[in-house]
Amino acid sequence: MKETEENAIRIVVAAIVPPFVGAAFVYLVAAILRDYGWTLFVAAPVIMGFVSTVIYAPRGGKPFWKCFLVSLYYILFISLLVMVMAIEGLICVAMSLPLAIPLTLLGVAIAYLVANNIKKPNVGYASSILMILTIPFILGFETSNKSEPTLHKVVSTVEIDAPIETVWKNVIEFPQIDKKPDGILTLGFAYPINARIEGTGVGAMRHCNFNTGPFVEPITVWDAPHMLAFDVKEQPAPMTELTPYKHLHAAHLEYIRSRKGQFRLFEKDGKTIVEGTTFYTHDIAPDFYWNLFSDEIIQQIHLRVLNHIKEVSEQ
Repeated sequence: MKETEENAIRIVVAAIVPPFVGAAFVYLVAAILRDYGWTLFVAAPVIMGFVSTVIYAPRGGKPFWKCFLVSLYYILFISLLVMVMAIEGLICVAMSLPLAIPLTLLGVAIAYLVANNIKKPNVGYASSILMILTIPFILGFETSNKSEPTLHKVVSTVEIDAPIETVWKNVIEFPQIDKKPDGILTLGFAYPINARIEGTGVGAMRHCNFNTGPFVEPITVWDAPHMLAFDVKEQPAPMTELTPYKHLHAAHLEYIRSRKGQFRLFEKDGKTIVEGTTFYTHDIAPDFYWNLFSDEIIQQIHLRVLNHIKEVSEQ
C-alpha cells in the first residue's frame, strides 16, 4: 500500500513540477525575450522529459511506457498552463506538439537508461539540475549566434480558360471572395477576401485585404499582361489565436514576414497559366520544421486567390 501511494505521489510530482518550471521558461523566452528558437522547441522538451522520468523513477525499475506516459502528462499540463497564462493560443500549442513529443521521448529514453544502469537517484537528480542550469547558457549562445532568417519561396499555379487580358485585370485586383475558408485556413489563419489597386504601373499601390487587415504592396514590376511583382510594405496579423483571451497577440506572429510576391501570366493552348509566388521569412527555429506549416498555409492562401481569379475570369 505504501509503495502504491509513493508511486502515485511520484507520478503527480513528475507530471506537475516540470510543467511549472517549463511554463516559467516559456514565459521568459516567448513573452519577455521574444526568442522562439532551438532552446525553446528542442532543448527544453528533451530536458523536461529527462527530469520527469528522474522524478518518477529515480532508481529505475519502472516500465519504459509508464515513464513515457508520465512525460505525456507533463506535456498536457504545460500546454494548459501556457494557454491559461495567455502566452500562446491553442493552435500554436498544437503545432508544436509533433516536435515536442518525440523530443520529450528522447529525454525519457536517456533518463531511463541512466536510472536503470546506474541505479543511484543522486546521479539522476544532479543531472537534472545540471541540465536545467545549462538552459540559460544554451539560450545565450543561440541568441548571440543568430543568423539572418532564410528566405523561403512558395509557388502555386492555376490554368484558366480565359484570355490573358481578362485574367490580368482580375490579378491586379479581384472582387470579394464570398467563399468561406477551408482546410488549414479554418483554424484561425488569415485569409484573403479581396484586392484593390491605386494607380497603374511601377509605383502603384496594391491592397490585398485579408480578414485580419490589408497587405500593402507597392508595385515593382508592371509588365501587362505578363508580370506583376511587388514588395510588402505592411502586413496584418497572420492568424487569430484560438484563446479565451480577447487580445492575445503572441510575439511569434510578428516573426513571420512576407517580403515580396509576384504573378506571372503566360498563354498555353489558348488558355492562361497564372503562377503566383510569395517570398517570406520566419525568425523561428528549427526552420525546417516550422517551414512545413508556413509553406502549407501560404499554399492554401495562393489557391484561394488563384481559384477565385479563375472563377471570375471564366464567367
